[in-house]
Amino acid sequence: MAASLEHDDLANLFLSLGALQPPAELHGYAAGFISVGGRLEQDGWLQHCVDLLDCEAPNPEQSDALYTVYCTALLSLESGEMDLELLLPDDEFDLDQRIASLGQWCQGFLTGFAMAGKQQASDDKSYSGELTEAISDIAAIAQVSADEGDDEEGEQDYFAVSEYVRIAAMTIFVECNASSVGHAVGNTDGRLH
Repeated sequence: MAASLEHDDLANLFLSLGALQPPAELHGYAAGFISVGGRLEQDGWLQHCVDLLDCEAPNPEQSDALYTVYCTALLSLESGEMDLELLLPDDEFDLDQRIASLGQWCQGFLTGFAMAGKQQASDDKSYSGELTEAISDIAAIAQVSADEGDDEEGEQDYFAVSEYVRIAAMTIFVECNASSVGHAVGNTDGRLH
């Protein structure tokens, strides 16, 4: 697994695959899928990528890069350190592009959450009010429009909303994975399960 994810590198990979979706959406999808308890091996994840990105099957090098998206989200969520970083364009991009990417990350999160939730359907699954509110907020942010403008207040708002989404995603993960989080934190041999 690669040490880190770079938005621009992943965007170039998506172009080479003919994918029209942004990297932020795939990372959000991974975080949402994992948050509700979805776990996949590399082949399963790659099938999700092909379906979501509507692209051809990636070659081995591309496959490793796509699997890094999933692994990075999984490790950051399961670490217990609250260190999930949203895969968004950096400050070199215009504010409207970063706002649009944040909305796409949220859309991906909701799609992944729904997909894994459907696979793990349980008749008596109920969520706390806090989780329900977080999902509603993420859904509202997914509808954001990028007509803010490049002023200092817009930058501050973008940062605050991004941080809220990051915390909300981790809160959702903790509630949906309470037993596995405790197991992963208490496990001293480095294995998660």
